[in-house]
Amino acid sequence: MSNFEKIYQELPKRLPAHLLRVARLPRIEKARYGDSGGVRGAAFLHLAEK
Repeated sequence: MSNFEKIYQELPKRLPAHLLRVARLPRIEKARYGDSGGVRGAAFLHLAEK
């Protein structure tokens, strides 16, 4: 999903309708290290457990 640029424009507009009134809109920004950042992070977690 992170490769769809429009998501960063549309989510902040549409998300408030689905949040509780007391909830604050989270900051939505593109992943710093691209779409494979989560995979890389999971690999590092596995290495850290050993």
